[in-house]
Amino acid sequence: MLTPHCSFAPLLKKRLDLVEISSPKKKTSSISSHLTKFRQESVVNIMHVLSENRGRRLRPDDLVGVSAKSAKTTSKSAKASSSSCQAKLDTCQAVAAAPKWLFVQIADMCTLYRNEDGEYHIESSKFHKKTEWFTDRPFHLEATQPTSEWFKNFEELFDDEDGMPNAALTIVHDDTSKDVVVSVFAEGYIKDKEGGGGDEGLTYGYKLDQSTSQESVMSLEALMDGEDSVTLDHCSMFIDVVGGVSKGAVWHSSDQIPDR
Repeated sequence: MLTPHCSFAPLLKKRLDLVEISSPKKKTSSISSHLTKFRQESVVNIMHVLSENRGRRLRPDDLVGVSAKSAKTTSKSAKASSSSCQAKLDTCQAVAAAPKWLFVQIADMCTLYRNEDGEYHIESSKFHKKTEWFTDRPFHLEATQPTSEWFKNFEELFDDEDGMPNAALTIVHDDTSKDVVVSVFAEGYIKDKEGGGGDEGLTYGYKLDQSTSQESVMSLEALMDGEDSVTLDHCSMFIDVVGGVSKGAVWHSSDQIPDR
């Protein structure tokens, strides 16, 4: 009887395939360096696409669309930033091009005094009726404003976050120029002694507040020579710069601001 020939080769190979097991590779948790290159909105958009397409195989075009969407978002953001920068630049140029105004006032019979709180004031009921305006270089403009309106608008005029103005006071007494003293005009005010409500009988005044530097050159205390109150024949005030034009100023030149 012939015994059928059986080949063990296939069985042996299958057996070897089952027995041969590769050593498991150690898994490491690491974040791909490519992930950090994605913008946040790109990652969000990709997750959105994956969520919408759950259950179907994604094509390369799907992710290309996500990249394009992210690029559009970045482009819009860049345009918005550019517009904001341009607006700020335009504002700065407009401020730089605007004239800066300085002011001059004169008065007779000025009283310089120190009150019980140690605050210095200068007052007069004989201020000139007009306050003169003129521009800083490179402009050559002049304007006037009623002194009554100047004092009424004092707080508003200097409400520009730069603080109250500096002023140089020149003093004349007994027909002699005494001194120049510099101080901050901390407050401008009006006193109506007669209660009539008109410009007549009004006393205009400033509260004075010297800085340490101003006081070191010529102090108000030294000017008063130890007195609590002194009356001077004449005083004039040269007042610090401010930008723009206050309501009530009257031009003495063309209304057109000249080019630089």
